[in-house]
Amino acid sequence: MKKSYLKILIFLSLAILFASKTVFAQQTQKNNSITIIVKDEKGDPIQGAKIFGKEGTVVTKTDASGMFTISIPEGADLLVESDGFESRLFTDGEYKNIKEIRLKATKFNYGEKDNVNIAFGKIKKGNVVGAVSTINPDEIVKYDNIQGIPEALTGRIPGLLGSSNIRGIGGPLYIVDGLPRDISTINLSEVDQITVLKDVNSSMLYGTSAADGVVIVTTKRGQAHHRQVNVSGYYGISVPKELPKYLSSADYMTLYNEARLNDGLTALYDLTSISNYSNGNKYRYPNVDYYSSDYLKSYKPFFKAYTELSGGNDVATYYTNLGWDKQGSLLNFGEGKNAGEDVFNIRGNVDLKINDFIKTSIDAVAVFDNTKGPVGNYWSSASTLKPNLFSPLIPFDLIEHGNKLLASRKNDVDGMYLLGGTSSYLTNPVANGFSGGKAENDQRTYSFTNRIDFDLNKFVTGLAFHTNFSFDFYTSYDQNISYGYSVYQPTWDATMDSIVSLTKYGTDTRTGTQYLANADFSRTFGFYGMLEYNRIFNGVHHVYGSLLGLASRNKKEVYFQCEKKANLGLRLAYAYNDKYMIDFSSAYVNSDKLPPKKRTAFSPSLGLGWVVSAEDFMSSLSAVNYLKLRLSGGIQNTTNSLGDFYYYDDIFRNSGSYSWVDGTYSQGETFANHSANRNLGYPQKKELDFGFDGTFFNHCLDVTADIFTSVISGQVTRPSTLYSSFFSDYIPYENFNENAYRGAEFGITLNQNLGLVNLVLGANALYATSEVKKVDEIYNNSYQYHKGHVVDADYGLVAEGLFQDNADIANHAVQAFGKVQPGDIKYVDQNHDGIIDSNDQIAIGRWQAPFSYGLNLKLNYKHFTLFAEGNGRVGADSYRSSNYYWIDGDDKYSETVLNRWTPDTKATATFPRLSALSNSNNFRASTYWLYRDNYFTVSRIQLTYDVQNEVAKILHMKNLSFYMAGSDLWTISKYRKIKDLSVGSEPYYRSFSIGIKTMF
Repeated sequence: MKKSYLKILIFLSLAILFASKTVFAQQTQKNNSITIIVKDEKGDPIQGAKIFGKEGTVVTKTDASGMFTISIPEGADLLVESDGFESRLFTDGEYKNIKEIRLKATKFNYGEKDNVNIAFGKIKKGNVVGAVSTINPDEIVKYDNIQGIPEALTGRIPGLLGSSNIRGIGGPLYIVDGLPRDISTINLSEVDQITVLKDVNSSMLYGTSAADGVVIVTTKRGQAHHRQVNVSGYYGISVPKELPKYLSSADYMTLYNEARLNDGLTALYDLTSISNYSNGNKYRYPNVDYYSSDYLKSYKPFFKAYTELSGGNDVATYYTNLGWDKQGSLLNFGEGKNAGEDVFNIRGNVDLKINDFIKTSIDAVAVFDNTKGPVGNYWSSASTLKPNLFSPLIPFDLIEHGNKLLASRKNDVDGMYLLGGTSSYLTNPVANGFSGGKAENDQRTYSFTNRIDFDLNKFVTGLAFHTNFSFDFYTSYDQNISYGYSVYQPTWDATMDSIVSLTKYGTDTRTGTQYLANADFSRTFGFYGMLEYNRIFNGVHHVYGSLLGLASRNKKEVYFQCEKKANLGLRLAYAYNDKYMIDFSSAYVNSDKLPPKKRTAFSPSLGLGWVVSAEDFMSSLSAVNYLKLRLSGGIQNTTNSLGDFYYYDDIFRNSGSYSWVDGTYSQGETFANHSANRNLGYPQKKELDFGFDGTFFNHCLDVTADIFTSVISGQVTRPSTLYSSFFSDYIPYENFNENAYRGAEFGITLNQNLGLVNLVLGANALYATSEVKKVDEIYNNSYQYHKGHVVDADYGLVAEGLFQDNADIANHAVQAFGKVQPGDIKYVDQNHDGIIDSNDQIAIGRWQAPFSYGLNLKLNYKHFTLFAEGNGRVGADSYRSSNYYWIDGDDKYSETVLNRWTPDTKATATFPRLSALSNSNNFRASTYWLYRDNYFTVSRIQLTYDVQNEVAKILHMKNLSFYMAGSDLWTISKYRKIKDLSVGSEPYYRSFSIGIKTMF
C-alpha cells in the first residue's frame, strides 16, 4: 500500500511540476500592460468577459465597469469572449490603440456555445427539429467529478432509462468522433459533448444499427488562442453496501437436520457435534465466514489522476489527455492484498490547416488495462462453501511434535499454518490466495482516426467534402502463474484438541511457468465520405444538404464471419428566418444478413420545427422567452432481430451417427436446422414523435417534452404455429412478430438567484410502456397468450401462500412439480382442471420500469458549490432467485431461511419448509419470489470549494479547487437490502473521495 501511495504522489507531483514550469516559462517574457473596456452594442459595460492573451497563456476577466488589464508581449494575439456575445479576435497588435471593445449579442440558441453535434454534422440548438438532448461535460465536472460516460447519462437525460436504454426500447448505437465505437475506455474528462438522438429523424443517417437511438460522443479538441493545462486527481475508498449473511456451522447443522427430517430422512448431525461446532476449537470444529474481517478489509481504495494539455493557433491546435486510474482490492490475505486494477490512458487529438481549403485531423488513443489478483473466483466460492466443511488453515502449534508431513512440507503460510482441505476439496479460495499463484488480465485498446475536410467554396459557395477513417483494435488475454499446492486433513485426538496425524492431498509445485489463455480480440474499420452544402441566402433562407456513404467492418475472435455494415445517407434541410424548419433524412441501407435480392432498402424520415415565440401574436406574452414545437416521424429498416448470418439459407447440422453390420460400419447423421426463405427482409420501426422546447420567465425556466409512439414490425422468428409439428426442423425464419411502444418524456431546469445563492434545480421523467401486437404462439388457454401484454412481461405461477397441513394439500389441485408437503408453496389453478402445471402460468409482473426519473440540485454560495443527483424507478418487478434465496439440497444456508415454515411458525413464515432434496415445486418463477422494485437512489453528492483567483495566481494557476464527493450513497426502497446485495460476485459499493483540480 505504501508503494501505491508513493506512485500516486510521484504522478501528481510530476504533472503539477510540468504544468507549472511550462506556464512559468511562458510568462517570463517581457510584457506590455494593456487596459481596455468591454461593452455591448448599447454601450453598457460587460462584467465577467474572459480575455485570452498570447494564445491563451494569459487569462483575465473584466470587472463591474467592463474594464480589464492584461500583460502580454507586443504583437501577441488577444481574444475577448463573453456568454451571449460573439467573440472578437485581435492579432498582430490590432488592439494597440483601442480603448474600448464592443461585442455583438448573439441570437438566443444561436450563439457560439449553442452548437449541437448531430449525425455527421453540427447545427445550432435553435435549428434542431428532432428529439435530441445534450450534455456538456466541461459544465458538469465543475461541480461533479464523475468520470464514466454511462454514470454521467443516468438521471440527466429525458427519455433515457438508466444509462443505456432509450425510451425503454433498447440499447443505443454509440458513435465516437463520427464512427461506431466502444465507450467503456473513454473518460468523461476527454469528452467535449454527449448528444442523445432519440427519434428516427435525428438518428436515420446511421442506418440499420440506429433503430434504438444513438449516443454521439465527441471528444475534446484544442481551441485556437485557448492554451490550457489542467491537472486533476482524487483519492477515495469504496465500502461494501451489503455483504451476504450466512448461518454459522451450528445453525446450519441444526437446520439441515430439520430439512432431512422434513424429507423423511434421519438426522445427519448429533447434538454433541452441533454443540462442539458452536463452542469448540475453531480449527477442529470450523465455523468459517468468508465475508468476515479474517478475509476482507472494511473498504478498498481507489485513485485517479489526469492531465490535459490543449491550445494552438489558426494553423494547428492540439489536445492531449494523460490519465491513471487505480482500483484496490477488498481481499485482505495472500495475493489478494496486492490485487487490483491499473488503467493508463493517453489521447492525442491534432487539427491542422493544410492550406486555404484543406484541413485535417489526426486522433490517436491508447488504453492499457491491467487487472491482477489470486487465481480462482473468491466470491463464487465464498457464496457456496459451507462453514463447517474444513478449516482453511491448520496451525503448527496444534500438530504433535515430530509429524513427518509437517517436517517435510514445502509450503506453508507465514511459517505458522498448513493449508486445510479434504479429498473432496483439494482447492479453496483461501488456499488459492496464499499459494495458488497469480492471475493477471491484460487489455489493450488502440484507436486511430483521420478526418479530412475540403472547403469547396471557391467552386460552389457553401460546398464542402469530408472524409473520416477509423481503425480500432482491442485485445485481451490472461497470463497466469499457477502453483500446485497440497492441502491437509487433520486427524484429531479423541480427548484433546491436538492433531495426531495428517492426510496430505495434492502436490506442492512451483514451476514458475506462465500460462497465456483466453485470448480475445476485436478489430474494426470504419469510413464515411460526405458531400455537404450549407448556405444562407439573404440572411433568412438557410439551405442544407448532405450525401454520404458509410461503411464499417468488425472482426471478433469468437466469430468466423465479419460483421459488415454499409449505407448511403441523404439529408435535406431548410429553415426560414430561424422560424420554420424542415428536415428530410433518409438512408439506403445494405446488409449481407439478408438474401441477395433483399439486402437493400430505403428508410425515409421527416422532421418539422416551428418557433412559435417568433410569431407576432406571441410578442405580448412576456413570460415566454422561447417556444418551439417539433414533429418528426419515419420508417427505419433495422437488423436488430436478424441475429446470425444465413437465416435466409438452407442450414444443416450433424447429429450423432448410426451403425450397421454389428457395429462394423457407421455413418454420421445430417439434419435440417432450418429451411431457406429468399424473401426474408428487414424488420421496420415506424415512429411518430411530437415535442416542444421552451424557455420562460426571463430565462429562469427551461422545459422540454416529447410524446412518442413506435411500432416495430416484421421481427424475425421461426413461426412454428404456421406449420405442422412434423415440419419443425424445416421451419424457415420469417418476418413475423410485432411490438408497439409509446410514452412521454419531460425535462425541466430552474435557474434562480436568491440573493448570494444561485439555485439550479433539474428534473426529468420518462413514462414508457409497450404492447405485444403479434407473436408466434399457441396455447390451450386464452390467459396464456403474450399478445396484448407488455413486451417486458414476466410469466410464472401465482402463489397463494404455503400449504398449512395435509388437509390443505388434499383439498387443493394437484401440483405437477413433485410431491408436496405442508410448508411448500401452493399455486392458483388458473384453468380449473385440477392440475397445476405450465398451463397455469400467466403474466405476473414486468422487469422494466414504465416510469423512471432523475433529480439534480446545485447550490452555489460565494466560493462553495453543493451538488446532489439522484434517480429512481417505479413499476418494475424483480426476482429473488439466486442461490441466496432458492435453497434446497445441500446448499449453503443464508439468513433467509431463519423465517422458514414449521408447524410452529406456519402463521408467520416467509420461507417455505426446508428440504435436503431437490425441490422443484418451490423454486420456480412465481409471485412468491417476485417483489415490486420501486426505488430512489442518491447517486452523487459533492461539495466544492473554489480558491480565490488572487490566491491561485500566486501559485501560477488560473484556478484551483478542492472537493469532497460521495457516490451511490443511499437507496430508498422497501427492498433495499435485496438490491444492495451481490451474491457470487464482488459487492456493490458506496464510495467517498477527496480531490483537487487546477488549471495553469
